[in-house]
Amino acid sequence: MSNSKFTVLANDILEAAGGADNIDKVSHCFTRLRIDPVDLNKVDVEKLKSVKGSKGCVVNNGQVQVIIGTEVEDFYPVFLKVSGKEAQTAVKENLDGKKENKVNQVLNTIAQIFIPTFPALAAGGLLKGLLVALMFSGKVDSTGGTFNMLMMFSDAAFYFLPFYLAYTTANVFHIKPVLAMVLAGVILHPTYTGLTASSSLFGLTVPVVDYSSTVFPIIVGVIVLAFIDRLARKIVPSSFAGIFVPLIDLLIAGPIMLIAVGPAINMLSNVVGNAVIGLYEKTGAIGGAVFGGVYPILVFLGLHHAVVPVELQSLAVNGYDPLLALGAAANASVAGAALMVSIDSRNKEFKGLSLSSAISSIIGITEPALYGVLGILKRPFAGAVAGGAAGAAIMAAFKVYGLGLGPVPLAGIALFFGEKFPIFLVGIAVSIVVSMVVTHIVKFEDVEL
Repeated sequence: MSNSKFTVLANDILEAAGGADNIDKVSHCFTRLRIDPVDLNKVDVEKLKSVKGSKGCVVNNGQVQVIIGTEVEDFYPVFLKVSGKEAQTAVKENLDGKKENKVNQVLNTIAQIFIPTFPALAAGGLLKGLLVALMFSGKVDSTGGTFNMLMMFSDAAFYFLPFYLAYTTANVFHIKPVLAMVLAGVILHPTYTGLTASSSLFGLTVPVVDYSSTVFPIIVGVIVLAFIDRLARKIVPSSFAGIFVPLIDLLIAGPIMLIAVGPAINMLSNVVGNAVIGLYEKTGAIGGAVFGGVYPILVFLGLHHAVVPVELQSLAVNGYDPLLALGAAANASVAGAALMVSIDSRNKEFKGLSLSSAISSIIGITEPALYGVLGILKRPFAGAVAGGAAGAAIMAAFKVYGLGLGPVPLAGIALFFGEKFPIFLVGIAVSIVVSMVVTHIVKFEDVEL
């Protein structure tokens, strides 16, 4: 979409949202413009759904989410310029006395911390998938220099994950990102990672923990750092704050991270990661079916970002993600439902919309289909749920895992290359077929010609 079309779209959304004065703050995730209105009653949600360039709109816990698609990252600065609002890279303090919905606040925080890391993780995961596929095919020498260098590229995206999360968490909790990244540097410094036995700091024991690829230790560590920073700024005179506050931050947060917070949170994280895998192993196909059936609903409600920390923790602890294949099956089922609508609908314009959203879904972006097709017709949701459950049950029964994160099933197909790739394809095919059959059976009230 051109910049001029972005401007028109921004003005249309701003008008339907009740104007700039009715917007408290605005942010975005992977596909949605997220508006926190001052007064939800002034927002014309139906108009936002029909605005040209919008792929739908949903209200979740008082937040208005306009579906733009993957172009939202380019659209966001245009909307900021048109609305006169500031970029929301952090959760602002509540200065007007109004309490933000807690669920909404938690989901927004998770999104702001994890979504900016997706490009790096997707690139690393896809590269690793391609390398694994080449290795299994015998096309490359897995002991050769080129293969190992490229594998290093893919591993780097995950090994240094604490640095990315330090940066994004710092933006959310109002601490200078470079200080947070120094804290990440402390736990990944060669002196520390090279320890073979516990060391000591100020007479206290420093346990040896492998923080590479970890998720929660650095997030909690940066939150502690932000608390220390605020406290230090209240004590140190402003004329000396620029020099001494960062020093105090490092001297206090560093030891706390190495001695207490890091080891404790890492242990709890491992427990969570192992619990997820344990639950996955015990529930098998039944658990997979439940997740695959529910996932399209989670995406529709904007709750799917809550799954990301669990996936990243599994990647850190086990080196694979058991939930990605289930999500791929669920996305394929949405594509199948939208495709069946395209076939059964008598409205030529809606046929085209349904077909394009089906293609988008099979690539890995389901919002256009969920809001522009299934959400309007309602009944095809049954097809998406049934197909997601059927395909995910197969994925879980045969333990099909992903090697990283990325849009699935098609865009991230390389994440599943390996011995179980044929089963992955079967699971996706079953999701699409079941979804199409159920969507055709339940029928739907076609949109007006």
